[in-house]
Parts: sequence; C-alpha cells; structure tokens
Amino acid sequence: MHLLCAVLFFLSHATGCTKGEAPAPDAKAEARTPKTEATTAVATREAKPAPSSPAAAGPKLCQHGVPAELCTQCSPELSEVFKEKGDWCSSHNLPESHCFKCNPNLTFASTQGPEAGEAHAPVPQEAWCGEHGVPEAKCTKCKPQLIAKFIEAGDYCREHGYPESVCPYCHPELVKAAGQQPPEFPEPGTLVRLASVDIERKAGIQTQRAEAQSFAQTLEVVGQLDFNQNRLAQLSARAEALIAEVKVDVGDVVKAGQPLAVLTSAGVGETQAQLSASKARLETARAALAREEALAQRGISPLKEVQEAKSALAAAEAEYQAALAGLSAAGASAGSTGGRYVLGAPFAGTVVLRDAVAGRTASAGQTLIAVADLTTMWALLEVPEESATLVKPGQKVALRFEGQGGHLREATVSRVAATVDPASRTVRVRVDLPNPDASLKAGLFLRASIQVSGEKEALLLPREAIQEAQGRHLVFVRSGEGVYQPVPVEVGAAQGNRVPVLQGLSAGAEVVTTGAFLLKTEILKDSIGAGCVDD
Repeated sequence: MHLLCAVLFFLSHATGCTKGEAPAPDAKAEARTPKTEATTAVATREAKPAPSSPAAAGPKLCQHGVPAELCTQCSPELSEVFKEKGDWCSSHNLPESHCFKCNPNLTFASTQGPEAGEAHAPVPQEAWCGEHGVPEAKCTKCKPQLIAKFIEAGDYCREHGYPESVCPYCHPELVKAAGQQPPEFPEPGTLVRLASVDIERKAGIQTQRAEAQSFAQTLEVVGQLDFNQNRLAQLSARAEALIAEVKVDVGDVVKAGQPLAVLTSAGVGETQAQLSASKARLETARAALAREEALAQRGISPLKEVQEAKSALAAAEAEYQAALAGLSAAGASAGSTGGRYVLGAPFAGTVVLRDAVAGRTASAGQTLIAVADLTTMWALLEVPEESATLVKPGQKVALRFEGQGGHLREATVSRVAATVDPASRTVRVRVDLPNPDASLKAGLFLRASIQVSGEKEALLLPREAIQEAQGRHLVFVRSGEGVYQPVPVEVGAAQGNRVPVLQGLSAGAEVVTTGAFLLKTEILKDSIGAGCVDD
C-alpha cells in the first residue's frame, strides 16, 4: 500500500521520493569461518580493497537509474498504475516520466532541493562494482561481511556467492541495463594449490597432454533393422479360399516361380469356367470366320457376313483375355481347374513369414506367405527433429548392433524422410546395408553415429576433463607440483566420450582428467559457503 501511495505521489508532483538507507551491518557478520589444519587445497586470488560508497543525494535510485520505489522494471506490478494515469511510453514499455530514450536530459532531483522554479542538480547514480558486476553497496565479494546480512534476509545466491536480487549470473539483464560488464570468471590469478604431492596422489588426480587430433561432428541416434521393402513380397488370397497344401516353411530358400502353397477358391473356379467357355466361343468364332471367308471367295456369301464374323471373333478374343487376366490376378494359371490355383514366389529369396495351414480358410487379402531378398537390409534411424537438417544422403554412418556384441559396420545415408513423425517427433533416415551372409536380422536394435561435418583438427579431451561453473566451461591445467590453473575454454559438440576444445587451450598443456570436479569445488568454495583463503 505504501508503494502504491509513493507512485501516486510521484505522478502528482513529478518529483522523486527518498528511501532510507539500510542500517550498517552487524559487526558479527564480519567474522569469517576460520581455516583448519585439515584443509588440503585452497583457491588463491588477489584481494581487492573495498571501495567506499558515495553518500546518496536525493532519491534512492535503482540499477535502472530511476527512483527505486517507482521502477516498473524492478516492480512490474506498478506498470498498471502508470498506465491508468496516462504516463506510459508504449515504444519502450516504460513510464514516459522514466524513459531516458524519449527524454535524454531526464534527471531525478531531491525533494529537499531548491525551491520551485530553480534548477535541479542531477543525482549521482548508485556506485557500481565493475569487477564483480553488482552495485558497490551490495558486493559481497568486496565486502564479505555483508554475506550474513543477505543470508538472514533470504536474499543470497549460494551457487554464485552474490545477493540473489542482483546476482550477475542469475540476472545478467540487470548488469546490461546498468551499462556494466558481467564479472570475469574465474578471477585472474586464481590457482588451486594442494598441500603436498602425497595429497595429489591420494586425491587420484590424473592428467593427459592436450594434442590436436582429426575429428568430425557426429550425431548419435538409435534405430532398428528391417527388410528391404523393395524386395519383400507378401502373398495372399485374392478372395476367400481354402488352403489345400503348403509347400514351404519359414527359412526356406526359394527360386523365382517356385510353388509355395495351393489354394481352392469358388471365385477362381467360376473364373476358370468363364475361361473355358470363352475359349470355346473363341474357337467357334475363328471357324465361322474361316467358313464365311471361303464362301465369299466363291461368291456364295456376301461380304457383310464376313464382317459380322470378324466382329464376333474380336468379341470372343476379348472375353477370353478378360477371363485369363482374372485368373492371373488370382494367382492361378490358365491350365488349372476345379478352383485350384498356386501361389508362386515372384523372385528368389527366403521365406520370412508363414501364416498358412492346410485345411484352414483364408480371407481375401490375408498374408499367407512372405518372401524377402536378404542380400540387402534397411537400417531405419530415428533422428530428432531439431537435428534433422544436419543429415543428408551420402553422409557416412557407423552402425553398432547391440544384439551382436557391439559389431560395427560402416555405410552411407540413402534416404531422409520429408516428414516428422507426430508421435515421436523424429525424422526417419534410411541406410541400405549389404547382407551377403544373411547374418543381419530384421528387428535388430542398433545405435548409429552419423558424420554430419567434414573432418578438422581440434584438441580432444575426455568428457570428465571439461567442467562447467558460473555458466562457463573450464579445464584445469597443471602448472607445477600440486598447482592447477582453471582455464576458460570454448568447446564443440561432444563426440562420444570426447569433447573438442575450440578456443582457450594450447596443444601440449597438461590437463586434469580424473579429479577435475574436485578442483572445481575448490574454486567455488566462496560461492557455496565454505570460504576460501586469499594470499
């Protein structure tokens, strides 16, 4: 309520308001955690003298340069009050009376200042700690005695060691709004020293030399094997039929045209009868045409009779071809009778499915036998939609089959789907795999590594060597016995268990691998409340 009244007072009198200064911190808060003899590692850095904060003149200004109690960026709930009073800059989403872009000469003067009509002196903005990127009065790095005060007030970021309300890592927008730079991390000169080589050995710290190696960016995905759908035949009854005989079983290798099953169908029997009748009519029409042509040559039969005989022959041939096509569509041959017909293999391959049992009735369209050419298989990979644009036909792929003891095969991308699966949000990618020994089985689970970039040189380090702190990637370089320096680096996408270092590290540096996390905790001790030792 007091805050709302302050806003209304400001809008009525067009002057700032003052805010009382915080009381001086308790002397007890200045005490720090004493060191113990058990300490084996410390992070050292130069100590910075605490600069004095200038006395405030006029209204208390926030980091945005406006009266702290009226700032709509610090207190968004005040925006509606300014809008109701018609004091709002829609272009910059600020009160018009606070907008420095629309009013470059805008200042806020003390309500205790000159009389009306006299010039107002500009009010100095809150001093800023350029090294740590927070207001000087709230810098717990320069004034560690303030830590207890902010912890008691519930305004302390234990992860980064600053007041939560102005933490430059949690709220980088505040630093930017104040025209400052975020603090550098780790601070220049930071080192981690172990008390002795024996402690270094007991801590299990291991290092390796950073060496330039060739690598290519890869994309790790999963998938499974399937039959080559272009060489897979699913044989079925065209109409309801009785399975009279099954001649093959799963795993049998068959030749093109080899009989696989014998079926009996009333519909096929009817088509066979139509074929026999149309064949008889065709023979009769051919004989009638020959007779009419002979009579016409002797002048006995008119030419009209010859033309009619030719038309009858053409109709009989069409009827016969139609009946023949009907049998062929049903899988029956022209010589079969009694409604019996044979399902034959369309090409050489292996029987991979059998759902046919003698004496059972098969419905139309039911797959009874499937034949596949196993000389090639398809690896179907599921690529996340956000990475799908990186994958293109012709890229190299390394495939590892979990069911074959991690057996590795290399191939190339054949096809990339044009749609995203709505359920899994993945794009299907196909890889054609030669399978001359038929050792690959459909349904086999696999992991694939797709090379999505050309090869280049970079320093490759194990994942465990790369640590992340304060939003930056770090490695620890051994500069002497028990002495380690945290070095900020820029890294690329991980390649399996290795991470490429793009900038910040020189070849030949001795980098900590095992134990890097332990060293990271040492340089973060001041952030998590354990304290650190300053030389």
